[in-house]
Amino acid sequence: MKSLFNTQEREEIIKRIQSINENSERQWGKMLPSQMLLHAQAPIKVSIGELKLHRNLIFMILGPIIKKKLMKEEPFEKNLPTHKSFVVNFDPNLEAEKQNLINLINKFNAQKDNLAIKHPIFGKMSTQQWDVLLWKHTDHHLRQFGA
Repeated sequence: MKSLFNTQEREEIIKRIQSINENSERQWGKMLPSQMLLHAQAPIKVSIGELKLHRNLIFMILGPIIKKKLMKEEPFEKNLPTHKSFVVNFDPNLEAEKQNLINLINKFNAQKDNLAIKHPIFGKMSTQQWDVLLWKHTDHHLRQFGA
């Protein structure tokens, strides 16, 4: 499993982010490239404590089951549901969101010893689990646009 904590692998994903442009063709889903870049920032913000999400009973029950499935080696499936607060309903500035996503990835790496203990859906998360989840989520959306 690749890691955002590994310098070479982090640089690889950053190059993939930098390759996204207005003409990047969507392979599945509904987002524009700029929306995807903003969307990909949300779970990183959760991990470093910049975004707080409310827990609900359904997610408290299903969260551990979903977490177990997402932690497996396989890439995320296409068209998975997303938390409503992660949905982007406008067209943000693509270049600004590229830089924001890169900055957050670097901030995640720098704060690896101070990550959120609990995920609002998946419950208790180790540093390694956050890394797996964020790598796979970012990779999933970059693949969505052929990067």
